[in-house]
Parts: sequence; C-alpha cells; structure tokens
Amino acid sequence: MSFSNEDKQYIKITVGGAIEELAGMVARGFEGVDKRFEQIDKQFEGVDKRFEQIDQNFKGVSSELGHINSRLSAIEDGIDEIKKHFVYRYEFEDLMARVKYLETKLGVESGK
Repeated sequence: MSFSNEDKQYIKITVGGAIEELAGMVARGFEGVDKRFEQIDKQFEGVDKRFEQIDQNFKGVSSELGHINSRLSAIEDGIDEIKKHFVYRYEFEDLMARVKYLETKLGVESGK
C-alpha cells in the first residue's frame, strides 16, 4: 500500500498534532505530580520534626526512669537494713510474756 504525498502530509499533521497534544497532557499531568510531591515532602518534614520531638521526649523519660530506678534501689537497700532489726509480733508477744513471768517471779513491778 502506498500513500500519496497528500495522504502523507495529512497523516503527518494528524499524528504529529495528536502526539503534541498527548505530550502536553503528559506534561500537565506531571506538573500536578510535582506539586503533590512537594506537598508530601512538606508533610514528611513535619513528621520528621515530630519524630525528633518524640526522640527527645523518650530521652527525657529514659533519664527519669534511670533516676527512679536508682532511688528505688536505695529504698530497697534501706528496707533490707531495717529487716535485719525487725521483730515479728509473735516473737515480741512471746518475749513480753516471758518478761512478765520473770517480773512476777522476782516480785519486780512492771514499768507500765
């Protein structure tokens, strides 16, 4: 199949115009994409700033937890020291009964 010069010219104009129109549509579409990516970049900058703040907050919380842990350890050590001198109630009551018995036997008045 052969085309006349007139047909070739028509095809060239028609196809060329369609290609130019298509190229324009694609370019306009990419302009919108660029704008969207700029918006997304700005949103990610905001997210990055938030994560930086969260990281700072976690560092502060971690530091505070370290201080609290140290204080709890000191309290536990104090409690362990107190336990060394702790007397259970049943031991105390038994001892008081023995002292009362001895006071009675010796005829000593109680300090109460």
